[in-house]
Amino acid sequence: MSTPTQAATPGLDLEATLATAQEQVKNLITTHAGKVPVFTDNGKWHFDDDAWAPGWTSGFLTGLIWIFAERTGDPWWREQAEKYSLLVEPRKHDDGTHDVGFLMTPSWGRWHALAPSEKTTEVLVTAGRTLAKSYNPAGKYLKTWVDDGSSFIDIMMNVGIIFQAGALSGDEALTRIAAEHSLTSRRYLVRGDSSTIHEGWFDPATGEFLRAETHQGYRADSCWVRGLTWAIYGFGTAYEWTGDERFLDTARRCADYYIEHTGERIIPPNDFDDPHPELQYEASAASIASSGLLQLAELLRTRGRATDAEPYEAYARRTLARLSTPDFLGRIEDGWEGIIKQATYHRGNNLGVNESVMWGDYYFVEALHKLSKINETTR
Repeated sequence: MSTPTQAATPGLDLEATLATAQEQVKNLITTHAGKVPVFTDNGKWHFDDDAWAPGWTSGFLTGLIWIFAERTGDPWWREQAEKYSLLVEPRKHDDGTHDVGFLMTPSWGRWHALAPSEKTTEVLVTAGRTLAKSYNPAGKYLKTWVDDGSSFIDIMMNVGIIFQAGALSGDEALTRIAAEHSLTSRRYLVRGDSSTIHEGWFDPATGEFLRAETHQGYRADSCWVRGLTWAIYGFGTAYEWTGDERFLDTARRCADYYIEHTGERIIPPNDFDDPHPELQYEASAASIASSGLLQLAELLRTRGRATDAEPYEAYARRTLARLSTPDFLGRIEDGWEGIIKQATYHRGNNLGVNESVMWGDYYFVEALHKLSKINETTR
């Protein structure tokens, strides 16, 4: 018999929601074949180059296609997944971005998980080595595209590609780099109250931590919520690869902070400390949180800590149910091309504000996919 946590979540029709998401993605890749957006503009996908960061979203679209290829077994979806993965492949050499993991883990990582081969192994190892080149041994951190002294909490979502490259190649130096960056992020980018700093600045010559900054939050000492959700998921991934309890502890503390501060509203704002937020919701953070919380619950459950896992899974289910309502779920028939509405990319630069964003769509569908597998095991 299912426990209350495992039971079907009221208000969430999992299969119907996945079908809607699948329709949205099919419309995107058939109407705009080979193109990769970052965000929508009035609900329509926007295809100009990212005005703020080096392109970093093609892995998310490819990952969505892989999820539907896996779920349906349809050769058409598999053909599209491989086609879009090949479009992403050249980025395995891109040493001008810290987002190599975002590019490769949802795309080639999913391909490798379904059908490992010499080719998928080579791509993942090469990508991990490329990202590892941005490592600063003095400060033991991976730098961003912004500056040699800059590191983002976002990078915690990218270190998985280095961990995987180390495991696939047997190169312990890669594993050490990923672990050391994770420890540095834990030390300097996670505050004592378990909120997170968006950007840490270091002296690149000495490694000394200098100050906190933010690009997308309310201010440097506030908690930009998407960054916090990157931390929940990223430290969970670091624990998954290393078994280091410090990373599990950090993931849990960040998750507890997120749940406490989001509370009954279920969908958080852009920044927890903004006293007068322009918009009530930043739904992409909720999408990331739902997938990260399900990952955390599974990590605890598989280690015999089912009681500890329950609150995280329960909150993820509530989040997915809320995101699946008409307030947040986009539909073609309503003139909306994305999957999750009321998300924001970059408020300060007025990019993708109160729209759909590619990562919000991806992590929402990934979480639904995870939940469907959990439901299958508890029947």
